[in-house]
Order: sequence, then C-alpha cells, then structure tokens
Amino acid sequence: MRHPLSRFAAALLLTLAIPAFAGPLEDGLDAFKAKDYAKAAALWTPLAEAGDLTAQYRLGTLYAEGQGVPQDDALAFKWFLRAAEKGEPSAQYDVGASYMGGHGVKASEVEGAKWFLRAANQGMVYAQFNIGLLYASGAGVQKDPVEALKWLQLALFGLPAGGPRSDVSRAIVDVTATMTTEQIQEAKSRERRFRPKLETP
Repeated sequence: MRHPLSRFAAALLLTLAIPAFAGPLEDGLDAFKAKDYAKAAALWTPLAEAGDLTAQYRLGTLYAEGQGVPQDDALAFKWFLRAAEKGEPSAQYDVGASYMGGHGVKASEVEGAKWFLRAANQGMVYAQFNIGLLYASGAGVQKDPVEALKWLQLALFGLPAGGPRSDVSRAIVDVTATMTTEQIQEAKSRERRFRPKLETP
C-alpha cells in the first residue's frame, strides 16, 4: 500500500488557523499571502530563533519549498523539528514525512511513524491517514489492522471531500477485506472513544 506522503498538506490549514493579532508573525503571514516570501522569511526568522513555534514551523515550510530562501531540506527539517518537539501537530506531521522520505534527515520508517502518531493523537487528520496506512502495512510499526481502521475512519470524516477522502475510502476497503467482524467492531469502538490530546509546550 502506497503512502500518500504529501509533505506539506497542512500548510493551507495552518494559514487559516493563525489567530489575527498584530505583530511580526501576522505581518509575515500577510507577506506570505501576498507571495512576498522573502519578507515573510525576514519577519519569521528572528521569531523562530527566539523560540516561537508557529514561526519555526512557517520558516520550515519556506525552506522546504524554497520560497523566499534557498531550498534546503536540512534547514526545513531543523525548524520543523523545533516546533514539533514543542507539540505543534503540523510540524510533527512534516517531521514524520521528512523521515519517511529522507528529506533533510536519514530516512526512518520508525521515526516517521512515531511523529505521525504524535500528530494523529492531537487530531491532525493527514497524520491520522498516514499512521492508518502504516498500521495497515506494518511499516515503522507492528502491523495492526484494528488500529489501521480506527485511524483511517477518523481521517475519513476530517479530510475534505475529493481526492484525499477518496484515497482513505479505498484504503478502508483494502484493510477491511481481511478483517473479521469482531475486529471491525473493535476498530469502530476505538474510533468512537478517541479524543484528541493536545500537547502543551
């Protein structure tokens, strides 16, 4: 089963999620929306260096995409990791994707799965999708169709309609094809009991 590891699927979601308050972070977001990536990088770099996790994540995306700064997977990973360690779920997702693809860090399915799971536990739907696929295939984690189905079901209702949701639906069909009725019921029970557990810096 292939893993649709789009490295920066959460970037648009985060763009919409940053609260509207004045200051360099918001000014950087305005510059980013205006496609003035160099200005965004200039505004976010001091904040990131001072420990602001949103600026760290944002700066990571600029380095990953080469927007306003030279493209540099190692620097992208550095900033993603700093934000991820403080509990930023989108950064945790991108750390996981970086490990899975070997972008800026030595590839490791185990490390990738670990970071996807942390983000998934916080309710990050793309991470839920990917950890579901990893449990289904046994990549980086012990194969577990019940856990796979739990995470895939959670992702199904959180993802936007269209491509990603269709991909999850196909993965659910593949996983359930070899499961017993009892396993499917257990997965649905785990899905119903799931509550996101947000990490605090």
